[in-house]
Amino acid sequence: MAALLMLASLYFLLMVETTAHSPGLEVSLDRTVPQREEGKPCSQFMCLVHGNSATINTVTISRVKVNEDPSEILAVSASDPEININDEDIRANGTLQGNSAAIYIELIDPSSCVSDFIACEVTFTNRSGHSEESIAIAGPGNLSKLQAVPMTDTEVQDTMSQVEALPRQFYYPYVSELRFLGDKMIRDERYFETRSDRLDKKLSENIETVQRRANTLEDSVLERVSSVETSLASRISRLEDRFSYNLLSESSETSSDVAQTLANMERRLDDVTATLEQVNALKVASPDGGHHDAQPVVCERGMGDDVTKTFPRYVITTDKTIQRQVLCETQKDGGGWIVIQRRAAGDVDFYRDWTAYRDGFGSLTGDFWLGNEAIHTLTDAHPYELRIDVRINGQELFAEYSSFRIEDESDKYRLRLGTYSGTIGGSSAGLTYSNNQQFSTFDRDNDRYSGHCAIRHHGAWWYNSCHRSNLNGIWLDKSTNGVCWYDGSSWKYPDYTEMKVRKIRPSTSS
Repeated sequence: MAALLMLASLYFLLMVETTAHSPGLEVSLDRTVPQREEGKPCSQFMCLVHGNSATINTVTISRVKVNEDPSEILAVSASDPEININDEDIRANGTLQGNSAAIYIELIDPSSCVSDFIACEVTFTNRSGHSEESIAIAGPGNLSKLQAVPMTDTEVQDTMSQVEALPRQFYYPYVSELRFLGDKMIRDERYFETRSDRLDKKLSENIETVQRRANTLEDSVLERVSSVETSLASRISRLEDRFSYNLLSESSETSSDVAQTLANMERRLDDVTATLEQVNALKVASPDGGHHDAQPVVCERGMGDDVTKTFPRYVITTDKTIQRQVLCETQKDGGGWIVIQRRAAGDVDFYRDWTAYRDGFGSLTGDFWLGNEAIHTLTDAHPYELRIDVRINGQELFAEYSSFRIEDESDKYRLRLGTYSGTIGGSSAGLTYSNNQQFSTFDRDNDRYSGHCAIRHHGAWWYNSCHRSNLNGIWLDKSTNGVCWYDGSSWKYPDYTEMKVRKIRPSTSS
């Protein structure tokens, strides 16, 4: 290891960033040089490792100086996948998750930024089961020519003098993405945890308020029932007294009065019965005065067609296929739609990694992505159709596809679409352009573009080269990096999107 790093440090002395490609493995080590400020990092490194068909064993970061043995800074492995360092002259954090690793390093000491190189060494097992190593090195300078042979001490001193004279600013177009994989990801997770706690607290408070209102209404109803019953008992008692008195009289006039009294009593009883029916109706009325049918247990086509039932537009049910709760839209085109993506408030960050999109994120009561694994399980068990509703400049538009399915994770959740229809446009554009494409995130590049569409357009999608729809892009950003849709003639930028699926009605044979 020491000999290898010493040789590599001489060979790559003039390199700013390097990338190592081994069969089944990709290793990249990038360096940025921010504007120098007192107490701020003077050099930053990001090492990204992805094993396509190789198994990552360890990732080791070392500090390398010319004519000195390398010194290890940190290492991550399957048994110790996370590490953090916060010293006076260096800060670093790293993680190894699945078959990918990301390590972020900041050098604080200015002398280290001029003379130190950083080496990222990866040990892995290839598809044949043999152990191999791969290394990438980055350090001072911004020249691209490699040194073909080891340099003499004099050449090293001359090169270091040139490096010290170089400008201290360095432009790198993806700094935000690299930081996201490091310390920014931790801050974002804490932020969303805080927001989630606040939302849970607010929902609990709202539920308690509704319960208090319901209890108050119930007490009021009971008081009215008691009052009606007391009044009825009093009236009946008086009528009985009058009836008994009139029976004691033998005149025909008295007999007529008795008959009239009985008729009046019957009408009064009918009035009381109607009043009690109204009171009972108040018991099942919602606090806002409306009446709701029982909560549906199945999200199915036709639930919005029956005029004898009235469901809220959205209800939460449990789907038996995926054994989890889903958001069901009950009214649109007959209802029965399971929502798989919803963006309405913009309070959920959709720039997430492969694992997040696989498992799903967000809340069914707000913005969310159901999860690629759940969507695959649904659409693999039954034939489904897809509907996409959007709002653009206050206008409600939609796109429907006669069939919709995504493959499993081994095929990277490849998209399969049927025929397009709708009002937003997309017979050859929109999501149609993504048909038969695999899903990509910023840490999984599965598109057909020579670059990385998910990073370039700040999203996660079934990118082609790259897209004509990007519904998981930046919220309210009116560019191709934002939530957008190309209708065949121009780009549209929705401020509301909803993707939902429904079982296709079985065909009936004559």
